[in-house]
Amino acid sequence: MQFTQRQRPSWGRWRPVLAAIPVGLLLGFLGPFGSYPAYTTATRYAFWLGLTAAGVMSAIAAEVVLPRTRLRAGLIRIGAVALVSALPMTFVVAWTMSLLQPGRVFTPQQLPSLFAAVAAVQLLIVYATTATAPTADDAGARGHAPDFPERGTEAIPAAFPPALLSRLPPGIGSDIIALETEDHYLRVHAAGGSALILMRMADAVALLDPQLGAQVHRRWWVAQAAVAGVRTEGQKLSLCLIDNRRVPVGRTFSAAARARFAHARNTGPRAACR
Repeated sequence: MQFTQRQRPSWGRWRPVLAAIPVGLLLGFLGPFGSYPAYTTATRYAFWLGLTAAGVMSAIAAEVVLPRTRLRAGLIRIGAVALVSALPMTFVVAWTMSLLQPGRVFTPQQLPSLFAAVAAVQLLIVYATTATAPTADDAGARGHAPDFPERGTEAIPAAFPPALLSRLPPGIGSDIIALETEDHYLRVHAAGGSALILMRMADAVALLDPQLGAQVHRRWWVAQAAVAGVRTEGQKLSLCLIDNRRVPVGRTFSAAARARFAHARNTGPRAACR
């Protein structure tokens, strides 16, 4: 059972920087932070384009540090990323301005007001880069299903993210079969065994590409390739996995699970899964 990373177009990595260029040009024209008329036109535009690029990198780092939620493009998320990324950018701005204007020093008392100004700029940068990010609706408008390609088409398999695999002990391997919630921990069932990691189910599901599998219960997520069969007992539905494990399907997940795992043979009540 092998999964490989779905590759994005190489230009997609530069999308945030390209989206922020108009912001840098706008700031270069307006000249905030006293950059107009203190700097020449060329210096002012270079100053703001450089700081905008640094702001994008800081925002990307903040996005990684902050806990992941389903409301990734919401206003609260944008504001949180802007505030966190503004912390290092405050010192970057102060240092850069001291280079361009020798003798200009920001005292500790001036840093809070500088932080507020930098946070406003970061909010503009984060909003601009988020607004241009591709969405599932965009993919649908182009006529491509983002998660479930049609049968007969060759799809690029997805991979389990390093953010999850790096937490696993080497002995159990990287072929994940299922995830199971245990209190505040997550038990990862893999081909070579299982291990407990400190992670919430919601955070793990947010990391995983939908092609890899699906959450079928509030306590269970299963890998697509690990489902060997479907077992029905009255109104109760469960999945039989390749390691003979039986995973219950929650009532709210039942319809989606039946459609998702229709390829698996209905093993009936005498299935060999435990």
